[in-house]
Amino acid sequence: MRQIVGKLTALVLISILVSSVAATPAFADWDKTKYPAIQGTISIEDGQDFRELSNISLVDAMSTAEEAVPDSKAIYGKLTVINGYLVYKIVMMDDDRGHNKVLVDAGTGEQLYVSDVVSKDSYKNKRSYDKKHNKKMKDYFKGMTPEEVAEKKKQFKEMGDAWKSLSIQDRAAMIIHFMQMKMQWDTMSDEQKDLKKQEMKEQWKEFLPLTPEEKKQKLEDYVKSLKN
Repeated sequence: MRQIVGKLTALVLISILVSSVAATPAFADWDKTKYPAIQGTISIEDGQDFRELSNISLVDAMSTAEEAVPDSKAIYGKLTVINGYLVYKIVMMDDDRGHNKVLVDAGTGEQLYVSDVVSKDSYKNKRSYDKKHNKKMKDYFKGMTPEEVAEKKKQFKEMGDAWKSLSIQDRAAMIIHFMQMKMQWDTMSDEQKDLKKQEMKEQWKEFLPLTPEEKKQKLEDYVKSLKN
């Protein structure tokens, strides 16, 4: 079993990735984006297992995406099928939390499509996202003073910045590990999930107050542990 570095467990890893990525508008409409017709190089039939058919790695796809959108960082990616072709779908985010998506051909590594940038503020106009997001944040900050809320928001931003500051290789390694851990999570009973959620909550309390440098170091140490 891989050794967990310090107190940054796989549960906190998942929480960091979810908070930095899944809570963003880019992830909220992950499967709802309408893409134009694209011409890839690897055709996939309905129901076909495509997990081992890519000629490039997630790192390759993320690198292509960052070349296509140089002012943003690739924060999430996944091998998928769009219009019958195998592609990597990469979520990009800039310093203002604006996001867009890049499709990369899984056969050649070439860029197939880059969406327009959607700003964080423009997404607030979408009622379904805004309502869910506001309730989640309201519940989390319940009972805190304005000063405490401001400090928590600062810590969350530092966490996202620490994630984006990792090398593209480290981000890819953690994304892959996240997907593996999610598969394990999906097999747990409700009781097991409740116990893990409580454990994660306690670990959050230790991780959030760390300095930005300490947060980044914890993430880098964790990636190193995955390679051992």
